[in-house]
Amino acid sequence: MEAFTLLKDLVSIDSTNPGKGEGEVADYLIRVLREPFEKIGGFYERIDCEGNRPILRFVLPGEDREKCFSFICHMDTVPIGLNWSKNPYGELEGNRFYGRGSSDMKAGLASASATFLSFLGDFASTEKECKKKRLSSGLQIIFTYDEEGEMKGVEEAIKRKWITKDTLLMDTEPTDGSIQTAHKGRFWYRVLFHGKAAHASEPEMGTDAILCMGMTLQYAKEAVEKLKVDSFLGESKICFGQCKGGIHPYQVPAEAECSVDMRLVPPYTVEDGREILLKAGEKVKEKYPGLRLDVEIKGNRPAIPHYLDNALLPLLKNAIEKSGYKAEVLPFPGYTDTAVAAGILGNKNTLSYGPGSLKVAHQRDEFLEIDDLERCTKIYRKLLDSFVLS
Repeated sequence: MEAFTLLKDLVSIDSTNPGKGEGEVADYLIRVLREPFEKIGGFYERIDCEGNRPILRFVLPGEDREKCFSFICHMDTVPIGLNWSKNPYGELEGNRFYGRGSSDMKAGLASASATFLSFLGDFASTEKECKKKRLSSGLQIIFTYDEEGEMKGVEEAIKRKWITKDTLLMDTEPTDGSIQTAHKGRFWYRVLFHGKAAHASEPEMGTDAILCMGMTLQYAKEAVEKLKVDSFLGESKICFGQCKGGIHPYQVPAEAECSVDMRLVPPYTVEDGREILLKAGEKVKEKYPGLRLDVEIKGNRPAIPHYLDNALLPLLKNAIEKSGYKAEVLPFPGYTDTAVAAGILGNKNTLSYGPGSLKVAHQRDEFLEIDDLERCTKIYRKLLDSFVLS
């Protein structure tokens, strides 16, 4: 099956998170990939983790059972959202294919799957040829759930040893034509502000929790902007995704809370981020001593540096050059399944390379340039071919 046919089928399946989930995508992939893998001695595993929310892998064993190259692709998308002018379940217009997940990352999923189908077909073109060919290492493709949430799928794959410290692991996230290898730390916090209620006509009698929240967040932003810059990953970032507080328009609010997302570069940790928020609160307390502040850590994904000894990087560069393209190496702006594996396992051999652009991901009228799908499928095939011994 061609990559574009797979992409159209995949985008037509609702796998939103939160929402429908990934089960139907997994069913489809099993129908498409199971027989070609099993035909030449491969196998597949499906583990349903939360109801009909599975992780799935297809494996082709190699000469060295300890070595493995693996694609990793997530099956979920963010919710569709409102105000689309195109069909969110797939619409082709010129060289652009529109739909939720068309770029993030059903394009990468389709490209990696189509590459394996092509590779497996050629590998087993004849029984005689199949016996001649050997693989220097095992090859696999892993499909995860919940990447757009708490990344539980890749954590489950790690627990089951589908991925190890030595796996050459590449996700197919949209990377705008570049190889992307490093990640800022992704740290989430819930900040609770406790003040004192009072009548709105006499605000000086209370402690305004919403006012204190606004001041604290401004101080925290200023502190993050002063952190040291990493030579590869650049500056640290902070975002305040959700804020709420108060119970009545004519009352000084006694309570407020905010979710904080920090993307901190090495060597800063989740505790450094928490300390920034606490110190910002202390500055506000100098003016409003009635304030009390609590900071809860809700997510801790450590920064992943750029490893110069990444064993997968030269293999991918070679496949790109042999396919007639060039690619610069850049940091990934977000956080991916491969980053989770790198952080938990200490795996230095992870990177991202896939069709599409993060600039249109999670947006209404998300789209993919079809040429990009063809480019990556060609490069992925060169990469898989590099593991063949004949």
